[in-house]
Order: sequence, then structure tokens, then C-alpha cells
Amino acid sequence: MHILAFGDSLTEGYYNHGTQFHPYAIKLQQLLLQNGYSVKLEQRGESGELVTRSMVNRLPALLRESEARGVKYGWVIILGGINDLGWHKEPAEVWAGLRQMYEAVGRHGAQALALTCMETAYQLGDEKRVELNNLIRTAPAEFPHVKLLDLVVAEWDDGLHLSPAGYDHMGALIYGALSAHLGPEARG
Repeated sequence: MHILAFGDSLTEGYYNHGTQFHPYAIKLQQLLLQNGYSVKLEQRGESGELVTRSMVNRLPALLRESEARGVKYGWVIILGGINDLGWHKEPAEVWAGLRQMYEAVGRHGAQALALTCMETAYQLGDEKRVELNNLIRTAPAEFPHVKLLDLVVAEWDDGLHLSPAGYDHMGALIYGALSAHLGPEARG
């Protein structure tokens, strides 16, 4: 089974002012393998990316490219929106982009794990993050192929990005949510 970890700098594992990267996918892959899952995990995080500017187009393009290579993802993990909020995009606008991404995953025939935007050390504007997360929490009711994980990780490197230990914690949380839905096809 193929899994795509898709998102922004928090998927890419940005830390130490962008001079180093430690994606959560490292820990997630380790836990999947240790627990008998036979999966290929592809990490496609892009630092600084916004849902509304490029993620909404990049994900469908990646899915088309994978299909052209004969690769069909069973799961797509989606994390995005915190950069949009930092650029003063409204939660409803970000949600519209996320919905398009969930629809693209459904057309691809995959399941999606929708991740909420984690709290940051910066409280200014946090009500917009809460509003966006409340919208993300409605995704499973609208899209049967979407599952939800409320991310709560506060092991920061810089108040927004995580430390390597924080990304490992994130990977473990994602493993817990994902493994609850993986069937026998993921074991080989």
C-alpha cells in the first residue's frame, strides 16, 4: 500500500530556522514497519505553502502523476492551513481549498486523514485557527472517505514548527489514527 504525507513545512519537518528537516513521516514509517505493515510512505511537504495558493493545485497534480506512474495511494494525509491564516486568509476560504483537496483524494480512490491545525505559541489570531479546525472537523460527515485527527503537539522549535521530538510525537499520533483504519491489505 502507498501512503502520501502531503502538506506544508510541518509535513516537511522544518526546524532550526529551515536549516534542518525531520519529517513526521520518519517516525510514522518506522512505526508502520515495526507493527507489520507493508507500506511505502512518500513525504511531500513544501515549506511556506498555502492551501489557497498552491496546495489546492499541487495535490491533484501529484495524484495524476502517481496514476501515470501506476501508483495508487491507499491513504493521503493532509495538513494545511496554518500558513494561510498567517497571510490573513479567512477560514472559509481555506476550508474551500481543503474541500477541493479532499474531493481530489476521493476521485483518486483513496482515503484521507485530515489533520487539524496545531496550536502555536502565538495567540494572536488563534480564533481563526479554532474556526478553521471546526470546519475541518466537519469533513468526515461530508466526505465518507475522510477520517480526522485533532493534532495536539506542543514540542516547538520556534513556536510554530516542531522540534525533532515534536515531529516524532506527531508521527506517533498519526500512526495511532491511521492504524485504526488500515486493513489486511496494508500488511502485505
